[in-house]
Amino acid sequence: MNNANAEMDEDRTYCWFNNISDDVLLHIFLLIPRKDWYNVRRVCCRFRNVCHDKEIFRYSDFQYHRGVGLSEKGLQEYIKTGCQHIETLNLNHCYWFTSSFLQNTVSRCKKVHNLFLLDCKLTPKALSKIICSIECLKTLAITVSSLLEFSNEINGNQNVQNALQHLRHFVLHIREENGASVPNNLRLSQQTTVIEYSPHLESFCMIGAPGMSRQKLSRHLIHPLIVKTGNLSNLRTMSINCTADAASRLYFFGILVKSFDQAQKQFQNLSVSGLDFTQAVKSSYLIRSMKESCPTLESLDMSKVCIENLDAFLTIETPHLKYLNLADLRSESRCLGLLQSASHCGNLVSLNLKGATNSHKHWDKKEISALSGVLGNCRHLEHLNLSGVHIHGEDLGTSLVTVLTSHDISRFKSLAVSICCLVNLQEEGSSEGAVFVSKVPGKRQRISRVPQAGSSQVPDKSSSTPGEDVGIQRLYEACPNLRHLEIINTAQTAVLNSRQKTSPYHPCPVSYQFRDDQFSQLALWRNLRYLQVTGATSVMHGDGLKSIAKGCINLERLYLAYIGSAYCNMAFWDNLRYFKGILDLRLEQATLDLNERLFGAILSCEQLQRLVLIGKYGNVDYKAIANYVQRANSLHVIQVFADIVIKEGDKLRINLQKRFEKMRPGFQAVIEQIYHDRVTLTLESMPLVHLDEITDLSSRVASRPIDEFT
Repeated sequence: MNNANAEMDEDRTYCWFNNISDDVLLHIFLLIPRKDWYNVRRVCCRFRNVCHDKEIFRYSDFQYHRGVGLSEKGLQEYIKTGCQHIETLNLNHCYWFTSSFLQNTVSRCKKVHNLFLLDCKLTPKALSKIICSIECLKTLAITVSSLLEFSNEINGNQNVQNALQHLRHFVLHIREENGASVPNNLRLSQQTTVIEYSPHLESFCMIGAPGMSRQKLSRHLIHPLIVKTGNLSNLRTMSINCTADAASRLYFFGILVKSFDQAQKQFQNLSVSGLDFTQAVKSSYLIRSMKESCPTLESLDMSKVCIENLDAFLTIETPHLKYLNLADLRSESRCLGLLQSASHCGNLVSLNLKGATNSHKHWDKKEISALSGVLGNCRHLEHLNLSGVHIHGEDLGTSLVTVLTSHDISRFKSLAVSICCLVNLQEEGSSEGAVFVSKVPGKRQRISRVPQAGSSQVPDKSSSTPGEDVGIQRLYEACPNLRHLEIINTAQTAVLNSRQKTSPYHPCPVSYQFRDDQFSQLALWRNLRYLQVTGATSVMHGDGLKSIAKGCINLERLYLAYIGSAYCNMAFWDNLRYFKGILDLRLEQATLDLNERLFGAILSCEQLQRLVLIGKYGNVDYKAIANYVQRANSLHVIQVFADIVIKEGDKLRINLQKRFEKMRPGFQAVIEQIYHDRVTLTLESMPLVHLDEITDLSSRVASRPIDEFT
């Protein structure tokens, strides 16, 4: 007995890390988020020595999802120790650090080549001091609150101009105030740009407030001044997000037009999101220049572009194109034309056809055939967005599920479809062609419409029992490895943009046939990381939600909007307690009671970091919100847009912010009356990482060249 106890004591005191070499231990530490470096190094002397290895510091990534919760002390100690070895420093969306702290801390990293400071609160002077302190800066991503002040700072500082000589990649995020005056904008048009001092610039990306700005400026005010146009000759990447910010758009497209003036100009990555060719100056010149760039393009974003003659792009040969975003493109021939354009791109990996319909017109057989051609020709396709598209009707003789499963889509990682397209309206036994299913990831089988005797093949709808819906089952068998899935009803309108008291949501009548049994089948995709279901108005019971929680064990982000009738009973939301591992939760309902019962269920989501609750009607228990935030230790962001009393909401927000912002670095509380005018200002001042990822309800599949879903 004594010998056994002695052996147990020895096991407790023995350190198994002694059997691991320093190289292996270093590899393990490289996988640990850098925000935990401060605590890991304090475990023992050996850990401390390994944590000081230069490989730890070479690539330092603290962007929001890896750095939330990082204190000033932790970052200061990290940079103080490894500043001489840091080559890449990513502080994107670390909005909780002050300007003076970032200036003093980041300026230590004199050897850094790639610096990312999007959403960081930095004054133009602090930015200039940081830039001047770096010896050879090649990549710079920054946020500025005033484009005019930033331009003045650059043009008046010779040291900044010298530091920009080595710059190759520049990302500019403008968070301009709505009060920008016309004289200021006229002065801005007379200021030279960063391009003037960066002769080796290869990529220029601009980010504006995503669709939230109310600026109305003349398009002749902010055409940027570029004297050294030869500096544009090396540009291979130009992109802008889908923004309504006038200053950002005019600044960007002014540079784009001048870059096309360079002889034999060809791009690898190009975004002209939101460009109105019908109003643009030199529109025919722009179209011709874009066509000349197409042979070398790897990504092209034409989302929300307005163009009269889409045929100009139908003959484009793009052998290298991997990413194509044609979401909400406005053109008379957009349905069939977009599909024909996409079918010419045989190497596509990501395709966004969101909203490719003509005024709610259903796709006919021509569009169905063209979609089949896209799936047949684009054999590397992994991300497909067909949300906002109607593909149903007895006259079609087929369904979207049948079209998709008639091709090899086993490689699909992301998929967005309309709810109505998952409803089987008729028997499809007369359809021709084979259906692909996959029992084992990566292995494909070709099965006939009529299963052979003794076969284990999954039958199609023609062989199923009456009333049985196997559409989602067949879709799962064809692409079992989906990581991101969106099921969105058509004609969706974001309530935070319109804030109308009348319903902003008008679902397709066919979508009412998507009920609890289909909803439950979403649990088949066990590898899902992100799931959005919007407009499932006939889903009434919580059993489906429980099934998804039990089946999708890897789910990290769950967005649910307009589930069930106008009032979804609390028993439905009780099943949120089964989602133990999700990090982001977004709920939007016409009526949503924010009470102890709801927060009690959400509290079981132990790892939840961001919570967004939106309800036009319903009771609000302010004490329940405060109690939940106090008990949810992992929570860093809570946003509530509801029918609240403004004074009570402001009082709660201020108390939460004061109480938790030091305890939880990065903590942010937003408590707003959904119909109040100041909601617009709140959205415009919100950190981009939250506004873009979770606050704004939109389809995200295949929305970016370097996609968050890859």
